[in-house]
Amino acid sequence: MVSIVERHPVGFTLGLTAGLIVLTLLTRAVLEVAIPQLTLHGIGLILNWTIVAGSIVLVTWLGWWEKIRLTAPVNRRAVIYLLPFAAVVLVPAMFGLAIPEISLIQGQTLPPWAGLVVIVVGVALGAAISEELIYRGVLLRALEPRSRLLAVVLPATMFGLAHISQVILGNSLAEWLPQMLLIIPLGIGLGAIALRLESLWPLVVWHFAVDVTGSLVATTSVVYELITIGFVLLAGVIGVWLLWQDRRSRHDIHRQLSTNVDEIGARR
Repeated sequence: MVSIVERHPVGFTLGLTAGLIVLTLLTRAVLEVAIPQLTLHGIGLILNWTIVAGSIVLVTWLGWWEKIRLTAPVNRRAVIYLLPFAAVVLVPAMFGLAIPEISLIQGQTLPPWAGLVVIVVGVALGAAISEELIYRGVLLRALEPRSRLLAVVLPATMFGLAHISQVILGNSLAEWLPQMLLIIPLGIGLGAIALRLESLWPLVVWHFAVDVTGSLVATTSVVYELITIGFVLLAGVIGVWLLWQDRRSRHDIHRQLSTNVDEIGARR
C-alpha cells in the first residue's frame, strides 16, 4: 500500500514541519504546568528525545530503513564533498572549548561532567538522529521521485523554519532568525551530498559532531561568526553545484537516448 508520504510528499513535508512547531508549543505548555520546576533547557531536552522517538516510529511505520539509506554502504568517492562541512566542526575548537553551565531544574546547576553528558547525548545525539532521519531521510526520499531539486530545497527550507522551536523555548528571535536563514543553504548542501553519499550515516556523524563542538565553543566573536557564515554559504554553493551537475548529467543521458532512438529509426 502506498503511504500518504508517497502520495502527497509536499503536503506531508509542510504538515510535518507545522506539526513539529505545534508539538513544541504544546510540550512547553504541558510541562510548565505538570513539572513547573523544569527549566526551558529541561523542557527542550524532553522535546528533543520525544522527536527522536517520533522519527524512529515514522521510519518504522513506513518500513523505510533501506529506502532512506541506513543499510546502504557509503559511496566513498563522495566523502570528499564533506570536507567543507568538517571545517564547520573544527572552527569552534579554534576559538576554545568549554562546558557551559546547564540547569535542568530551577535553582540547580549540573556539575561539568553531567553538563557534558547532556550536551553530547541529550542534545547533539538526539538532534543528529531525528533531524537526519526526517530531513535527509524520509522527506528527501519521499520528494526525490518528483524532482531532486525539490527533494533538496524544500526539506532544507523546512529544516531552517523548524528551528523557530528555539525561539519558542525561550531563545532570542534576533539571535536565531539569522541562524534559521543560514540553516537553509546548509540544508541544501547536506541534501545534495546525501544523494551522492548513498548512505545517511556520514551525515548523522557530522551532525552529531557539529552540534557538540558548536555547543562547547568558549567564546564567539565577529571573526568566529564570519568564518562560520563563510563555510555555511560554501556548503550551500556546493549543494547548488551538485544539483546542477545532476541536472546536466540527466540532460546528457536523455539527449543520448533520443539520439539512439533516432538512429534506430533511421536504420529501419
